[in-house]
Amino acid sequence: MEGEAALGDGSFGAEVGVRRRSASISDDYSVQKTNDDATESKYAAVKLNYYYDNFIDYFTHGVHRRDPEISTGYWARVAAVTSVVRQFIDATGGHCQIISLGAGFDTLYWRLKETNQQIHSYVEVDFSSVTAKKIRLIRKPHAWPTLPSFFSQPIKDDHHTDLHAGDYHLIGADLRQIAEFDEKLNLSDLDPELPTLVLAECVLVYMAAEKSHELLNYLSNKFKTIGFLNYEQVNTDDRFGEIMVKNLKDRGIHLPGLAICTNLDSQKNHFRTANFETINAWTVLHVYQKFFSPSEIERIESIERLDEKELLTQLLEHYSFVYAFKDGSGNHHELAEIHPK
Repeated sequence: MEGEAALGDGSFGAEVGVRRRSASISDDYSVQKTNDDATESKYAAVKLNYYYDNFIDYFTHGVHRRDPEISTGYWARVAAVTSVVRQFIDATGGHCQIISLGAGFDTLYWRLKETNQQIHSYVEVDFSSVTAKKIRLIRKPHAWPTLPSFFSQPIKDDHHTDLHAGDYHLIGADLRQIAEFDEKLNLSDLDPELPTLVLAECVLVYMAAEKSHELLNYLSNKFKTIGFLNYEQVNTDDRFGEIMVKNLKDRGIHLPGLAICTNLDSQKNHFRTANFETINAWTVLHVYQKFFSPSEIERIESIERLDEKELLTQLLEHYSFVYAFKDGSGNHHELAEIHPK
């Protein structure tokens, strides 16, 4: 989805703006642009060597730098998601599948394949308007054969919004429409018996609670062994959280699922009621301080000078990772203990 993949980035930037520039944000700023914002922010972080991404240039270019809090937050987000994915793949020996909800212009598939990570199937889902644009970028002459060369089979697409290429599938669907979503997934070479990892970065908060609950129930019932990594806002009922939400509303970004983001317990309960068995939740600040290596944190914080370390701390404290797991097979207990690192 266009907004879901990048929602956190808007509030990062908005709060930095309030604290530093007090710049007004246009009322007509829409959710439709947040996918571009996310890609541009990732590009800016990559160009300063926060992390490596040899594929981001295919999806954006010529982006100016971002505030260091934003780039640091992006590094933490990308590093955590990538580490969970790699642990899941390693623990299953590659006999698994990944579904990325609201994937936008994410490049994780290519980054995994670049390091010879093999999986059964990698599926990206977003609004059809986003998937159509991503397909056009993948098919651009400058991208051929670099991007498609990683696919296990030649490209096939349907109606310009869906692309199928062996182990990679890009499908356009509205996640609030379960029948449509199910129909598209059934065309994506997924095996309900294989361990499946679902990724969602600021996706559920854009859906009414009953709709995201329906989505979680659907996924937990469809796959016998399933992990779900969710990234989005948390602690939204304190003063800092209220300012974040107001900044988003001022940009025309509305959050129907905000009630679930009150605290870590409300996040965990949302998954518990969808029959996930093991549910762990951490603020991004906890992950940053406790799970990442001190040497890597030192490297990150040396790239750009942070004028206000307190601001970074507050930002990271208001985003969370939830890792929920259910194992109907009884054979994959080791997957329950995965955590970002």
